[in-house]
Amino acid sequence: MLLNLIRGLYKALDNDWRKAAAEVGLTPCQQHLLWILSFKNGSTLTELSEIGVWHVSTVMSMVERMERNGLVSKEVDSNDARTKRIFITEKGRRVRQETLKGEGHFRLLALLNNMKEKEVEEGTKILQYLVSELLGERFLEFVHTSAEQILNNKENLALE
Repeated sequence: MLLNLIRGLYKALDNDWRKAAAEVGLTPCQQHLLWILSFKNGSTLTELSEIGVWHVSTVMSMVERMERNGLVSKEVDSNDARTKRIFITEKGRRVRQETLKGEGHFRLLALLNNMKEKEVEEGTKILQYLVSELLGERFLEFVHTSAEQILNNKENLALE
């Protein structure tokens, strides 16, 4: 039962994400990549794959497409010529900023706002434990630091 509930929640979230991304001409993965780069600009392909929970080859092809569209740029690492660093471009920042208008698509946010704070806190603790065990501390650390940056910049989400 629990797995089916989680799958249903995932599908609902995925549909919401697709609608919001489509409004600005992106796929949900491209939208997610722009947000990751807003917090960790200059990440390597490996770092992006770990945070985005994608295979490195998926990130490589996504970055290629996004680079052709002017949303990101690739640069060779100054310390290691084998390593490529990915940066969000000015166009990428503008498109990422546009994604904020799609917040209304995320029905889960409205539902969470209707719940008691204690219920949300308890649910968050459970999710943090599961994510930590399944995806690791590095992913959870990104979730915490990006959430903190969002909360500290609510008025100005232009971020880096």
